Amino acid sequence: MIAGQRFSVMTLVQSSLFLLLFVLLVLFEDGGSFWTRGLVFIGLIGWHFSCEGRISVPERPGSRRYGDIFIYLVICTLLVWLTRGEEESPLWIVYFLPIILAASVLPLKQTLWTCIAALILFISHLPLPMFVNEDLRSEVLPELLGFGIMFFLVGTLVQDFAQRHRRQLAQLEQAEKTLRARERLASLGELSAGIAHEIRNPLGIISSSAQMLETKSISEQDRVLLDIIQEEATRLNGLISDFLFFGRQLEPQLELCELDGLLTRQIEALQATASQRGVELTLRIVKPGCRALIDAGMIQQVVLNLILNALDATPSGGRVDVRLDGGADGLKLSVRDTGCGIPVADLKRIFDPFFTTKGSGTGLGLANSYKIIHSHGGDIQVESRPGAGTVMLVTLPLGGN
Repeated sequence: MIAGQRFSVMTLVQSSLFLLLFVLLVLFEDGGSFWTRGLVFIGLIGWHFSCEGRISVPERPGSRRYGDIFIYLVICTLLVWLTRGEEESPLWIVYFLPIILAASVLPLKQTLWTCIAALILFISHLPLPMFVNEDLRSEVLPELLGFGIMFFLVGTLVQDFAQRHRRQLAQLEQAEKTLRARERLASLGELSAGIAHEIRNPLGIISSSAQMLETKSISEQDRVLLDIIQEEATRLNGLISDFLFFGRQLEPQLELCELDGLLTRQIEALQATASQRGVELTLRIVKPGCRALIDAGMIQQVVLNLILNALDATPSGGRVDVRLDGGADGLKLSVRDTGCGIPVADLKRIFDPFFTTKGSGTGLGLANSYKIIHSHGGDIQVESRPGAGTVMLVTLPLGGN
């Protein structure tokens, strides 16, 4: 809807400007070259819409965009030359068209170069007597300065507006994606909770029956089979607990807590696991003493999950670095590994429930972590490239110091 409104406004502005140019073309026509001017004017309109469609494509190389803008400036100059008289052409305002187009798509530096080129081409069409005659020259220079200021002012204002608009659209798109993800998680959570409840009852019967059989006199081979039943029932019960956790509405018991001690204890507990895998596990606390309103048990679960995932992805000889820092926008926790990275196609699904690239697991670890962090009013993101490792970034609201 926003894109449609923008299109309608831009279409109205462009149509109005072209109508004004056509009126000026008719008012100042001298009969002899009207049709030539008209053909150039039609070519200008055609190139404008063709150029607008091409340079708006993000994948289009920058050099081709600059080439399109340069051709646009040349067509504008041709129309201005055809309509000039003893003074400057009344259609000099056509130079605003490529300036506005460049400012809406290109970076500020290229927009300024477009303004400079437009000013140089504008000066080139001015009659020579304006520069030769000393009296006229004293009048022309202030006017040229005014034209230059207008070109640069329009270019920078439109460029600033375009950047703000792009940022707002990106924020809206991100908010829409987040909302969709939360709705998807909520619906899947309800389904998972229902299934888990239905499975847990017969699972309890299986487990209790196996325990009763263990008290009876059975063969060693049967006892081995009972141990397998008990082990698998325990594992399945753990999976069901994950499903139930994912399905229920989280209500964190928030308390003002320092994460320094929580992270230190977690790192110490996992050092043996890291050593067994030949991975160096480190912790760096950039700003000690930062506090946040958190449910310590839930956040501990998130930290454990992120570090274990990083250890699983990191080969022997690699590193997993945990970093804690605090800033004005919140408390920041990062877990960086030197593992194989995540394929680009999987990055969009990394927080989806039941999605996993491992040979085992439910794919609920990161989904539950995502849910926990957002229930705290925070955010969790992933940065990764295949072969370049992965960084998990967690942001939590500060609770004061």
